[in-house]
Amino acid sequence: MYFNIATNNLKKSFKDYAIYFITLTLAVSIFYNFNSMNSQTVMQEMDIDILIQSISYISIFISVVFGGLVIYANNALVKKRKKEFGIYATLGMSKRKVSKILTYETFIVGIISLGTGLLLGVILSQGISVIIGKLFEFNMDEYKFILSTDAIIKTIIYFGTMFILVMVFNIVVVSKHKLIDLINASKKSEEIKTRNSVISVIIFILSIAILSRAYYLGWKFASNPKSINFPLSIIFGGAGTLLFFFGLAGFTLFILKKNKQIYLKKLNIFVIKQFSNKINTNFISMGIICLMLFVTIVMSSSSLSVKAQLEEELGKLPPFDANIEFNIRSDNQEVKDIEEALKKVDFKLRQPSEYAVVDIYSTNIKVSDFLNEYANERLKERLKKYVGELRTIGVSQYNAMRKLKGDSIIELKENEVLLLTKDKDEKQALNNLINNKKEIIINENKYSLKIDKHLKDIEYNLIAIVPDFAVENMTKSYSTMHINSLNEVNKQELEEDVKELRQKFANIDYNYDELLNKYGFIIRAETKTQMYNETKNAIGTSLYIGMYLGFVFLIASAAVLAIQQLTEASDSSSRYKTLKKIGVSDNMINKTIFTQILIHFMAPLMLAISHSIMALIIVGKLSRNVGLAFLFKLGPTILITGIIVIGVYGSYLYAAYTGYKNIIKNS
Repeated sequence: MYFNIATNNLKKSFKDYAIYFITLTLAVSIFYNFNSMNSQTVMQEMDIDILIQSISYISIFISVVFGGLVIYANNALVKKRKKEFGIYATLGMSKRKVSKILTYETFIVGIISLGTGLLLGVILSQGISVIIGKLFEFNMDEYKFILSTDAIIKTIIYFGTMFILVMVFNIVVVSKHKLIDLINASKKSEEIKTRNSVISVIIFILSIAILSRAYYLGWKFASNPKSINFPLSIIFGGAGTLLFFFGLAGFTLFILKKNKQIYLKKLNIFVIKQFSNKINTNFISMGIICLMLFVTIVMSSSSLSVKAQLEEELGKLPPFDANIEFNIRSDNQEVKDIEEALKKVDFKLRQPSEYAVVDIYSTNIKVSDFLNEYANERLKERLKKYVGELRTIGVSQYNAMRKLKGDSIIELKENEVLLLTKDKDEKQALNNLINNKKEIIINENKYSLKIDKHLKDIEYNLIAIVPDFAVENMTKSYSTMHINSLNEVNKQELEEDVKELRQKFANIDYNYDELLNKYGFIIRAETKTQMYNETKNAIGTSLYIGMYLGFVFLIASAAVLAIQQLTEASDSSSRYKTLKKIGVSDNMINKTIFTQILIHFMAPLMLAISHSIMALIIVGKLSRNVGLAFLFKLGPTILITGIIVIGVYGSYLYAAYTGYKNIIKNS
């Protein structure tokens, strides 16, 4: 009997449960999608252990977010139906039996949303697999439909636990309320909260000043996160956002009252009062939603742009099949030759193969002293943190390395030094240097400065190519061996040999002293294939985590806003009855409802967009792209993010409008 009552309740209250059901379905779908990635065919081409581990940890946080969201949505539904539960009690039904009906309802909704969400998740995961395959240029010939049983089990466990908690919560809510409170619940409307207009205006203006300061500090000190000013920008941003919504209602009311044509037009007084009341009541949640939307926009946009930048880096990978770096820690180091060091660790080059050794030497010239006078502001900031010396390479070794690459060699006279860099800011500084200073003294020898503006594919950031005799009395800093295989078999063997060498020096950062004591030196090695795979994995990780968190925060934000509106609909039904009694048409009431909901949804989104624009400009600055030009460069990714936000956000806005309208109509 109780199960039938629960089923009938759901049928007649389907529209009330719409947002709850949509939220649960989307939550299940997203959770399955991102936890099934390791099973997808196209992901087999990636080494995704780190990504899977990251997703596992993030999923715990996400489950807490969704759990809170589900309880919040459920609480709104229970609050709306308190009178109904009171009627059950007056008909002689015990609280235990009322709780039983509510438990059945939760169970039915949970099963349906879990099933629908998993079905949607399975379908979407196949589409995401195709998109990921296209994004990462994976081989799609072996693509096949995959159903991840591990992800299904994990989703059922996580969301099953959530539904059990919701059932317990419902039992507690029903059991702790008195019958009189349940019966009169619908008569208790939310208290209208107003604030002193002058104080609200002052706080609103103060919030704008604080946010402006946050933007400035973020722009000025983002490149130096250790500075106290950078965390201050984050603190100011959060505080300014909360104060913005604290003062928004009073400020809006104050301004619109000055313009009688707008304030007194149609039902604007009613709309403004409703909006003002809701903002005053929920300014904290509005601020948090704004920050969540900000995270959504920035993470989604920047994760796609990070993918583009990392793919650009793929094209800049060294053209050699393998690179081995040998560090010289001090003058007391016994082995100072890279080939001798490789022999000591039993690394031998298989034939046929070609290689070139490049020795890097230190000078007594500090880079900051050398370039600071001719640097732009951005480079000057970097030079403040860089205390290194100008490094040099003998011209013969540099030319041997360029020959191995297939590039042209350089010509250098005995009294010349060629300055090279692949950094744009450093190139500009070097040009300024050459125009003002024609010579440089290295180890008490005077050389003419030279820049080859036509030289392409430069391998280093700020290096001096010197005559061979110039390095004879210099201190060797480190050496690099560049290796190229001459056939595919040799390349595979090189991969294995370098892998074995890497294992000997595994976890260098953690075991540095231990390895140094064991061998007397440190070697780092990598292959082009390994670097390619690591970059691909970095792309996948940034894209997946950005999309995952972005989707979750977007759904959570939109769902909370929609639920707030439906809760307000129940609280405000008596006010709309009054409008109806004084002759306001249904059409005008519906327009009023839509305007009110639209403002409620757009207020946090507009401020979030403002935050996001500034954040993306700062990201552009950090990646050495300037201002708004970077935003235009991100155009496609911002467009994709915008379509997703509008789609999800718009769906919840429409669902909230439909639900609100039905509640007012039925009241």
